[in-house]
Amino acid sequence: MARHIIDQSRYMVIATSDKHARPWAAPVFFAYDDKFNLYFISAVDSKHAENISRNPYVAVSIFDSTQPIGMSDGVQIEGRTSVVERSKLKAVIDIYCSRLFNSANVSDSSRYNESEYSGASEFRFFKIEVTQAYVTGVDRRVKVELVPEESG
Repeated sequence: MARHIIDQSRYMVIATSDKHARPWAAPVFFAYDDKFNLYFISAVDSKHAENISRNPYVAVSIFDSTQPIGMSDGVQIEGRTSVVERSKLKAVIDIYCSRLFNSANVSDSSRYNESEYSGASEFRFFKIEVTQAYVTGVDRRVKVELVPEESG
């Protein structure tokens, strides 16, 4: 169920906290790799990116906001965030584009230039390494392991 929810979603809400432990939540587009690391783009001066620079631990919520009343299936995640290194940007950009822009018209990852996410650029790709994951529903939370589906 967790894989299905993540696979069907394009947005996640990321929660961070500042140096005074004041919380902040922000919706961001995301993609994930075969190990269920989550990736998103943000301006380095956004409130959540500034919070991450001080405290890399985040919480994430992924859910379908169009679910009928009484349904509340979602995934809640705890993780550690880092900026994607320049040497790994090409691979992450490919993952991001293939996940978010899977139509034939916009799947070309050349629309994202690696130089726009490193050096003096105002934007970065961020990676969240999942440390805990839960499937949630009405009045319940079940811990799950996010593992890739076996091919075959």
